[in-house]
Amino acid sequence: MDEFQEAQELYEDAMNATREQRLQIEEDLRFSDPSNPQQWDEALKRARELDPGGARPCLVMDHVGQYVANVAGQVTKSPPAIHTVPVGSGADVKVSEQLDGMLRHIEYASRAQAAYGIALTSAARTGVGYLVVRPEYVDRALGYQEPRISAIADPLRVVFDPWSVELDGSDATFGYLLTAVSQREFERKYGAKAEKKSFGAERQSCGEGERQSIIVAEQWYKEEKTRRVSIWTGTDGEDQAGSEDEYWAACKAAGVQLPLQRVYKDKYECVKWRTMSGAGILETPKNKDDSEGLYPADSIGIVPVYGYWGVENGVMRYCGIPRRAMNPQRAYNYHKSEQLAYMGSAPKAPWVASRRAIAGLERLWDRASLDARAYLPYNDVDDKGQPVAAPTRPNVSVNLQNHVVGAAEALHDLEASIGMYQANLGAPSNESSGVAIDARKQQGEASTSHFPQQLAFSLGQVGRLAVRMAAKLIDTKRQQRIMGIDAKPGTITIDPEQKEAMQETDEGIVINPNVGDYDVRVVVGSSFSTQRSQAQTALGEVMRTNPDLTPAIAPLWARNLDIPHADKLAQVLTAMAPAAVQAILDPETNKAPKPEQLMQQMKQMEESLKEALKHAHDAQAEADEAMVQVHNKREENEAKERELNIKAYDAETKRLQLTSAAMTPEQIRLMVAQTVEAMLSNPTPLPSEQPETTEPGAMQPEHQEQMEQVQQPEQDPNDPGQMEAQAPPGLLDPQDPAAMQTLPNPPSAGFSLPEPQPGA
Repeated sequence: MDEFQEAQELYEDAMNATREQRLQIEEDLRFSDPSNPQQWDEALKRARELDPGGARPCLVMDHVGQYVANVAGQVTKSPPAIHTVPVGSGADVKVSEQLDGMLRHIEYASRAQAAYGIALTSAARTGVGYLVVRPEYVDRALGYQEPRISAIADPLRVVFDPWSVELDGSDATFGYLLTAVSQREFERKYGAKAEKKSFGAERQSCGEGERQSIIVAEQWYKEEKTRRVSIWTGTDGEDQAGSEDEYWAACKAAGVQLPLQRVYKDKYECVKWRTMSGAGILETPKNKDDSEGLYPADSIGIVPVYGYWGVENGVMRYCGIPRRAMNPQRAYNYHKSEQLAYMGSAPKAPWVASRRAIAGLERLWDRASLDARAYLPYNDVDDKGQPVAAPTRPNVSVNLQNHVVGAAEALHDLEASIGMYQANLGAPSNESSGVAIDARKQQGEASTSHFPQQLAFSLGQVGRLAVRMAAKLIDTKRQQRIMGIDAKPGTITIDPEQKEAMQETDEGIVINPNVGDYDVRVVVGSSFSTQRSQAQTALGEVMRTNPDLTPAIAPLWARNLDIPHADKLAQVLTAMAPAAVQAILDPETNKAPKPEQLMQQMKQMEESLKEALKHAHDAQAEADEAMVQVHNKREENEAKERELNIKAYDAETKRLQLTSAAMTPEQIRLMVAQTVEAMLSNPTPLPSEQPETTEPGAMQPEHQEQMEQVQQPEQDPNDPGQMEAQAPPGLLDPQDPAAMQTLPNPPSAGFSLPEPQPGA
């Protein structure tokens, strides 16, 4: 069996199980139709219209509609508010506050208050209303989606799981939402090739030919699957659960392999969501990789709102106000119709007149009971001149007492069946004090308080769907709109990759709703405008009774005024308030330093700057003195170095003179050439260029390398080439300008002359 055939069979099973309930809903909708309430039984109405004595009136004096409107109006008077509650596993209270703002924005963008009113009105009329939570695109270019809340005005367009018994429908495993679309719209959305066949019963279609609409069904179906779950100990010492991929991701983030406690198979539920016609499946949600997606929540997207309810043989039974008030309302309509019928027949009593009195005037008197004439002439004497009695109409005794009493009793029964009496709807009563009037009003509202309570149960499920859906839809870092409790818009950054539930950055607060668990609760109370009005009254009373508190309370009182420029007035009063009060009322502004504080801070900074400049001058003087000492020391070292160089030169000259007699000319020439080359490659630096770390007469690495190159382990004194190369400066060729160039104060050549050979 394919999925489409299975969906059709499941739909038929649900229709068969709820057939009786759906027939009652149809009757309740007709009975409480605001535009044309059909409150007469069809058989009785037909009998009265075909009465042999003439059609009898069938009046509809609707008293049910006001009770339905009264119940629906409780949403406007005490609007429900959805709040998130952190329940552990890393959840944060501040994140919960931001999620509340996100839910308020979702409600605002969805016009949710109107949807709540529609659902509650449907529950009051038929016993059940429906809310739907779907993802919708807010930016198709970027692929951004958000949850949206809507209501179904016609409960017959919903086929809900008949085996669900939870008040919020969280245990439902499937549901269908039927939508009628025109053929043109069907072709536009699903293509001209799609077969135009309605889903379900053909009688649900309307129109003929080209105007015939096509029923398209959205199906939510909960399916059970199996997955492997890993339990490991995190870096914080707490156990965590997730898939194997999540475990290895946690290990990678921690940098070590976390202790794995156990791995087991677990069952979980996912929800399939698809649109289908009578010919097949039209579309399903798609993932980013174009694979078949799922509904982004763990429960179906249809949420019921029940009225009067009960469970019989495991099946939910429910009804609305019209079902309970149907018989008293019909009895009331009957007695009112009979009163009108009898009162309408009273003017038709026949006239009593002699033939002579109306002789020749029969046409006028035949229409005497139909036409409104100013006078009716008659013959007051006969042919003999005798007076004739005037025509008379006998008084008809119409006994309406029975119907009057019957109508009053029917109206009382109607009020008793609902538990709301005329005093609860604003009619005058015996109560005179405000406390007594409020007590009677609350007593009447208590009889129907379960309607807003049922709505609150259902909104809890709506909130859970919205929070879980938003966590799945927001899969990349982005800005999310929020709304404050005072309806001021704002934005918050959501980063699903963030490790912590919340971080405060320079750009603002960044949250990750996937960290931690958040439950939902619904609070039913006064609207924000009502609360503001109550706060204004209470604060005004406090200022009146205790004038000393006026400077502290006046800014709060001004903020709650519903007048133009109330915010400006609050700012003025805040500026006039004591400093401690300003710090509480406007902490952000209070953080900015005041002029007196700024002047004191500037004075302190000036003194600090002067002290720093003094220290800088002292340090500069010390540095200059140290530089002079260093310069003097450097000159002293340079003088010593020059003296040592001269002494070394003299010693070298004397040694050369002593060894010249034992050297051949080639050796002396070679020695001189190497000495000149060494001096040219490493000239003696000027005093200002000598490094401070150089000790007088110290050997440089280059000199050491040259020394090793010049020294020869063995020299042949008989080799004339070597003797010529090592010739001393005194034996240079005077014809060679390069050889005759003098160098001032030559340093030591940095090498040792070869020892004289024996027998030289």
